[in-house]
Amino acid sequence: MTTTPPYRPGRIVSGSGLPALLAESPDAVPLFPSPSGPALSLTSRRLRDELLPRWREGVRRRAEALVRRCRDSLAPPSGGAPYDGLDDPEHRRAALVAELFRDRRVSANAERLDTRALQRRVTGALSADEPPRLELAWGQPKREVGGLKTAGRWADLAEVYAVGRLAALVLAARELAGDGRIGMTVYSGGNRFAAALFAEPGPLLEYDAQRGRIAEALAGPGVVDFRDFAAAKRSDPAEREAHEERVRRRLAALTDEDVAAQMPVMLFNVDWPRVLSEAARGGAPHGVHLAPHVARWLRESPRDRTPLLVRAAVTCAVSPAVRARWAGVFGDRPEVLEDAVAFALAMGRASAARYTAIARADREAPGRADGPHTVRLTVHEKTDRPEVPALLTLGPGGGGQLSQHVTARVPAEGPVTFASLAETLVHDPGSAPVLLEPDGGAPGLFDWLSPEGQPLCFASGPEPGVRRTLARLLDPEHG
Repeated sequence: MTTTPPYRPGRIVSGSGLPALLAESPDAVPLFPSPSGPALSLTSRRLRDELLPRWREGVRRRAEALVRRCRDSLAPPSGGAPYDGLDDPEHRRAALVAELFRDRRVSANAERLDTRALQRRVTGALSADEPPRLELAWGQPKREVGGLKTAGRWADLAEVYAVGRLAALVLAARELAGDGRIGMTVYSGGNRFAAALFAEPGPLLEYDAQRGRIAEALAGPGVVDFRDFAAAKRSDPAEREAHEERVRRRLAALTDEDVAAQMPVMLFNVDWPRVLSEAARGGAPHGVHLAPHVARWLRESPRDRTPLLVRAAVTCAVSPAVRARWAGVFGDRPEVLEDAVAFALAMGRASAARYTAIARADREAPGRADGPHTVRLTVHEKTDRPEVPALLTLGPGGGGQLSQHVTARVPAEGPVTFASLAETLVHDPGSAPVLLEPDGGAPGLFDWLSPEGQPLCFASGPEPGVRRTLARLLDPEHG
């Protein structure tokens, strides 16, 4: 594989406006994130007693609205419906479930879905011996990227919104199919791509446990479950070895264009604190060495300097125009910034290569066909699988973004919106964090946020309005 061409600004994380912000308005992004704070504080008891019941009701009402829409769409006369055999009860049940995804508020590819192929898939799942399962590969712990992307690494309000939408889909599918066994399995991709992104197993498992607690709190047990992709799909030692061989072959076959296509994504998804810690100790992640003088500089104060270096290096890698501003921060140590940016670019290229190779190796793995009782879903449209719905987990207002890449902003009036932390602070400088306060009771939902000081979300406007918007988070009439 030859060297990747110079970085070209483009899509960095799913649907995000962050690359455009950095490339087109580099002076607008503050060098040091400093949200005003806090907008308001919530106790665990208040979240449990006031917000959770409203969120559960929102999931239920969303599911009911989906059921009504699907039934109305296929109500007689339905001669123009894009399904087969609607006079047959079994085929009609499957068509009703498939119709869930032929909605632009649910699926990014709603208008391009191969609905008849999807209907056949659902028919097979409903008639299989095992309980029907919707399967979705999605998610990893958040990446702060020095405060550019998120305000912490754990599940927050953005996950509540995304998981709540998934739960409503499952509840609606159960009602439409008349089958209460239907559930969803979400396979998280952190360990799947750990060799590319340096993800740590502990946080990956904890993140999935957090999302599982959110799902159970919103819809009860068995509706949406979370499993690790690598543990579920690569449990056999022989398969793991064969997988590594496929990855090696794919790495050798990559082109410059293959790597360049993923390069921006990697810059914002590598676990930089772990990478820099290893590099500062003299290691060479992905074979990339950190300049010795930068390693020494980091070791002098790793807690303070790691997020600073991550933010500076990634920002400059995306937008060279911002280097002059960062040069002032590093003062008489310009070589630290220069060599840190070179390290970030080299790591981004190496991670992009391995990430792409892993994804392609997985696609050619034998025995990976969907089970007869499963219906595959995705968060990124697959042009070679037009029967697979591409879910908008953050709704149409969230575009193609994913909850692990963003923070939620709760206004006093209007819908909740989602964006990277940098975008939030630039476009709504009045946004302030909403913090959770332990109240001395039993551990509750989001008890993982308080010890690290991670906010549940960001808010702007008068507190009574913010509380109302929070309560309506999952109400179908408000997003």
